[in-house]
Amino acid sequence: MQILKDEVKNSIRQAALAEFKKHGYLKASIRQIADAAGITPGNIYRYFKSKDDLFDELTQPIQEQLAEVLRVCKQEVDNTRCTALSDHLLILRRIDASLMLLFKESSTELTILLNLSEGSRFASVKQDLITLVHQIISEVFTAELAPSGMLSQKDQLSARMIATTMIESICLILRDNEDGDTIKMLVDDLLYLYCTGISEKIKIAQA
Repeated sequence: MQILKDEVKNSIRQAALAEFKKHGYLKASIRQIADAAGITPGNIYRYFKSKDDLFDELTQPIQEQLAEVLRVCKQEVDNTRCTALSDHLLILRRIDASLMLLFKESSTELTILLNLSEGSRFASVKQDLITLVHQIISEVFTAELAPSGMLSQKDQLSARMIATTMIESICLILRDNEDGDTIKMLVDDLLYLYCTGISEKIKIAQA
């Protein structure tokens, strides 16, 4: 029986990362991965059971780290430890910092996970992030703009729009940039603009 070699497996992993980043999970080709790794397609299956198995090995570690970040942040919101606008904005900044740390450690994997995982079992990761940010912003608006505890339809739609565009913008930055320092600068600027806009919206409504 042929001994599985670490260098061959690493070649497959690197080729797969490039293929998934270029084409996404759905359109990625085992044949293209094999060609890039310098082996036959059949030989890939000596190391990985399927494209799913290969994709999971590459992205699951970063998915688990991101899931833990979301769990902790959601728990803070659910436990109402946040009592002021600054508390909620602090959580948004913590999510930002966590994304930047994950990007620093695994930039390609995070980009694939958030932008190119459609069709895989991790396809909902970006939506989970949007849902958490939406919850945070909705609670900010409710506390600051709705003494009755009921947001107007306009503010509900606004909270959803802000959450969706914020996360989509971060994903766009990750997709279109390679340099970590540039990405951190752009995401920090983005979050500053959103947080400033949220604060200004509340000030105007309360004036």
